Amino acid sequence: MSRSSDLRTAKKQSAFTLIELLVVIAIIAILAAILFPVFAQAKEAAKKAADLSNNKQILLGTMMYMTDYDDVFPMLRNDKPAWANPVTVPQVNSGHIVLNPYIKNKGLWKSPNDSMGRCDALASGYSSNEALPTGGPISYTFSYYGIPAGRTYGFGIAGWDSVSVSTGLSSSVMTPSLASGAVGAPAQTIWLIPSYISWSYWTGLMQHRNDQREYAFEPSQLSNGLATWPKVTSVPGAWCGAGDAMAVGAYGGQTNWGFADGHSKTMKRNQIMHTQWATAPATADANKLRNLIHFDESFKQ
Repeated sequence: MSRSSDLRTAKKQSAFTLIELLVVIAIIAILAAILFPVFAQAKEAAKKAADLSNNKQILLGTMMYMTDYDDVFPMLRNDKPAWANPVTVPQVNSGHIVLNPYIKNKGLWKSPNDSMGRCDALASGYSSNEALPTGGPISYTFSYYGIPAGRTYGFGIAGWDSVSVSTGLSSSVMTPSLASGAVGAPAQTIWLIPSYISWSYWTGLMQHRNDQREYAFEPSQLSNGLATWPKVTSVPGAWCGAGDAMAVGAYGGQTNWGFADGHSKTMKRNQIMHTQWATAPATADANKLRNLIHFDESFKQ
């Protein structure tokens, strides 16, 4: 046999057959199917950790603020708004702006999962581009205290007031924030809530819900409940236009909650309130059933 014939035979023997190539491709496909979900889970876990870090930094800013203000928690809103069209300056009366001197990092107010578009107060509608007048998202809010004003389910911590631009008078439903001493069990009382709302952004106002049950229950459980991200509750025209939406921030169905003592904890929404708060709230209130947003320590069972 000639040398050239030997070389041809060696080349034929070293080449992959069609069956071998198909087997290799099948193995790669199987490995990819196994690994891609793992990569997605790792990415979600990294976002969750970053969100938890944001949460803790905002809580630290809250604690620093309180040392300067007689141990009283910040307000959700206080004083006159600075409305314009478009709104291009931060609202000095909003909760996130109040904490700005203590946090000093606007980026901490955006949750890594929050990709919801924000209203820019212009006819063009929505954009998550921070170069536009929104100034970037506000992904967190404070629990709302509104019992003195007769808002039955406003049993949180932060007060609210919107002083009239025309009269200079406080709103008729104004309530002050609670002092730390009024919160019976700070380590079991939720203060900071990841709430993605299309009209909650830096140059606007930190938005909240008057009914604190909305944070605990899905729309299927409570008619005005909020969806768990990435699902959203559509509320077209609530503030800016057809694209208005809301959701409770979550990572794989779990949410990072910030507590009044300054710590954070990851829990599913159904862990923060007894289901009777959705189905029979008067009974839940009378029996002091579990409610981690409530400021009264009697509701922590």
